[in-house]
Amino acid sequence: MLTLFAVLMVFQGKATFLNMERYSCASEKRYRRWSRRDFDFAQFNTESMIQAFPGSHECIAAIDASFISISGHGIKRQLEWPVGDN
Repeated sequence: MLTLFAVLMVFQGKATFLNMERYSCASEKRYRRWSRRDFDFAQFNTESMIQAFPGSHECIAAIDASFISISGHGIKRQLEWPVGDN
């Protein structure tokens, strides 16, 4: 899995198995086999956070999905924060 995450950080463009093969020592076939395996991403993220922030640090996770297109259009939505007393 370390190979997979390292490759995903290196190249730009679509993350297809063929593109990942180009930028790593692993074959396209290996990535296809790996994709069929179950992987507990929630547990992986939890363990990563515990190792990165040992002790009793309070952590907050946030996702910025504003770059996701809606119905194929490049529409971006912005939050409008109220200013003052309305």
